[in-house]
Amino acid sequence: MGFRLAVSGGAENINLDEKTIQKVTFSSDSATDSNARATDFGIAVKITGKMLYKVGADGEDGTLGLSKWSQVPSEQADCYRNAQIDVVSAGQVVRKYTIPNAFVMEYEEHMDDETGVGTFYLHIKQKKDENDAVKIEGGYGE
Repeated sequence: MGFRLAVSGGAENINLDEKTIQKVTFSSDSATDSNARATDFGIAVKITGKMLYKVGADGEDGTLGLSKWSQVPSEQADCYRNAQIDVVSAGQVVRKYTIPNAFVMEYEEHMDDETGVGTFYLHIKQKKDENDAVKIEGGYGE
Protein backbone atom coordinates (compact mmCIF):
# COMPACT_ATOMS: atom_id res chain seq x y z
CA MET A 1 0.00 0.00 0.00
CA GLY A 2 1.22 3.49 -0.80
CA PHE A 3 0.10 7.08 -0.49
CA ARG A 4 0.21 10.21 -2.65
CA LEU A 5 -0.33 13.81 -1.62
CA ALA A 6 -1.11 16.65 -4.03
CA VAL A 7 -1.52 20.19 -2.70
CA SER A 8 -2.64 23.01 -5.00
CA GLY A 9 -3.84 26.57 -4.67
CA GLY A 10 -0.69 28.22 -3.38
CA ALA A 11 2.46 29.76 -4.78
CA GLU A 12 3.54 26.31 -5.97
CA ASN A 13 2.01 22.86 -6.25
CA ILE A 14 3.29 20.27 -3.78
CA ASN A 15 3.45 16.59 -4.71
CA LEU A 16 4.64 13.67 -2.61
CA ASP A 17 4.53 10.07 -3.80
CA GLU A 18 4.73 6.52 -2.49
CA LYS A 19 8.49 6.73 -1.99
CA THR A 20 8.10 9.63 0.44
CA ILE A 21 4.93 9.02 2.47
CA GLN A 22 4.99 6.22 5.05
CA LYS A 23 1.77 6.69 7.04
CA VAL A 24 -1.54 8.56 6.71
CA THR A 25 -4.20 8.95 9.40
CA PHE A 26 -7.60 10.49 8.59
CA SER A 27 -9.83 11.56 11.47
CA SER A 28 -13.21 13.16 12.05
CA ASP A 29 -13.43 14.31 15.66
CA SER A 30 -16.28 15.61 17.79
CA ALA A 31 -15.75 17.26 21.14
CA THR A 32 -14.82 14.74 23.85
CA ASP A 33 -17.59 15.96 26.15
CA SER A 34 -20.31 15.45 23.51
CA ASN A 35 -23.15 13.00 24.26
CA ALA A 36 -24.66 13.19 20.78
CA ARG A 37 -23.49 13.83 17.24
CA ALA A 38 -22.14 17.35 17.38
CA THR A 39 -22.40 19.95 14.65
CA ASP A 40 -19.00 21.23 15.77
CA PHE A 41 -16.50 18.64 14.55
CA GLY A 42 -13.09 18.74 12.96
CA ILE A 43 -11.63 16.87 10.00
CA ALA A 44 -7.89 16.26 10.02
CA VAL A 45 -5.19 14.28 8.25
CA LYS A 46 -1.80 13.40 9.72
CA ILE A 47 0.99 12.34 7.38
CA THR A 48 4.47 11.05 8.19
CA GLY A 49 7.22 10.24 5.76
CA LYS A 50 10.84 10.38 4.70
CA MET A 51 12.75 13.48 3.67
CA LEU A 52 13.94 12.89 0.11
CA TYR A 53 16.09 15.89 -0.67
CA LYS A 54 16.43 17.07 -4.25
CA VAL A 55 19.74 18.55 -5.32
CA GLY A 56 20.10 20.94 -8.24
CA ALA A 57 17.74 20.25 -11.13
CA ASP A 58 16.91 16.77 -9.84
CA GLY A 59 13.20 17.59 -9.41
CA GLU A 60 11.02 19.26 -6.82
CA ASP A 61 11.47 18.82 -3.07
CA GLY A 62 7.90 18.37 -1.84
CA THR A 63 8.88 18.62 1.81
CA LEU A 64 10.41 22.05 1.15
CA GLY A 65 7.01 23.10 -0.22
CA LEU A 66 5.30 21.76 2.92
CA SER A 67 7.71 23.69 5.11
CA LYS A 68 6.99 26.91 3.22
CA TRP A 69 3.21 26.31 3.37
CA SER A 70 3.41 25.83 7.13
CA GLN A 71 4.76 29.37 7.46
CA VAL A 72 2.03 31.15 5.47
CA PRO A 73 0.16 33.44 7.91
CA SER A 74 -3.62 33.28 8.28
CA GLU A 75 -3.95 36.77 6.80
CA GLN A 76 -2.99 35.38 3.39
CA ALA A 77 -5.66 33.56 1.40
CA ASP A 78 -3.26 30.84 0.22
CA CYS A 79 -2.83 29.52 3.75
CA TYR A 80 -5.92 27.49 2.76
CA ARG A 81 -5.18 25.05 -0.05
CA ASN A 82 -6.68 22.04 -1.76
CA ALA A 83 -5.15 18.78 -0.51
CA GLN A 84 -5.80 15.42 -2.12
CA ILE A 85 -4.58 12.19 -0.56
CA ASP A 86 -4.71 8.99 -2.62
CA VAL A 87 -4.39 5.54 -1.07
CA VAL A 88 -2.84 3.21 -3.64
CA SER A 89 -2.92 -0.60 -3.54
CA ALA A 90 -1.55 -2.82 -6.32
CA GLY A 91 -1.16 0.25 -8.53
CA GLN A 92 -4.83 1.27 -8.18
CA VAL A 93 -6.29 4.16 -6.19
CA VAL A 94 -8.57 2.53 -3.59
CA ARG A 95 -9.45 5.57 -1.50
CA LYS A 96 -9.29 9.31 -2.22
CA TYR A 97 -9.61 12.11 0.34
CA THR A 98 -10.13 15.65 -0.96
CA ILE A 99 -9.82 18.45 1.57
CA PRO A 100 -10.49 21.70 -0.32
CA ASN A 101 -9.75 24.23 2.44
CA ALA A 102 -6.85 22.60 4.25
CA PHE A 103 -4.47 24.51 6.47
CA VAL A 104 -1.34 23.41 8.28
CA MET A 105 -1.98 22.79 11.94
CA GLU A 106 1.50 21.43 12.64
CA TYR A 107 4.61 20.63 10.61
CA GLU A 108 7.86 19.08 11.84
CA GLU A 109 11.08 17.93 10.24
CA HIS A 110 13.47 15.61 12.06
CA MET A 111 17.01 15.06 10.81
CA ASP A 112 19.43 12.40 12.05
CA ASP A 113 23.11 12.63 11.15
CA GLU A 114 23.77 9.05 12.25
CA THR A 115 21.32 7.35 9.91
CA GLY A 116 21.41 10.08 7.27
CA VAL A 117 17.63 9.94 6.94
CA GLY A 118 15.24 12.74 7.80
CA THR A 119 11.54 12.39 8.53
CA PHE A 120 8.62 14.81 8.43
CA TYR A 121 5.25 15.06 10.13
CA LEU A 122 2.36 17.06 8.62
CA HIS A 123 -0.95 17.69 10.39
CA ILE A 124 -3.56 19.43 8.24
CA LYS A 125 -7.14 20.32 9.07
CA GLN A 126 -10.14 21.37 7.04
CA LYS A 127 -11.47 24.89 7.63
CA LYS A 128 -14.31 24.10 10.03
CA ASP A 129 -17.08 26.07 8.31
CA GLU A 130 -16.29 24.22 5.05
CA ASN A 131 -16.56 20.62 6.34
CA ASP A 132 -19.37 19.88 3.85
CA ALA A 133 -16.90 20.26 0.98
CA VAL A 134 -14.66 17.36 2.08
CA LYS A 135 -14.94 14.33 -0.21
CA ILE A 136 -14.11 10.73 0.61
CA GLU A 137 -14.24 8.40 -2.38
CA GLY A 138 -13.52 4.71 -2.77
CA GLY A 139 -14.89 1.40 -3.95
CA TYR A 140 -13.70 1.97 -7.50
CA GLY A 141 -13.57 -1.73 -8.36
CA GLU A 142 -17.23 -2.41 -7.51
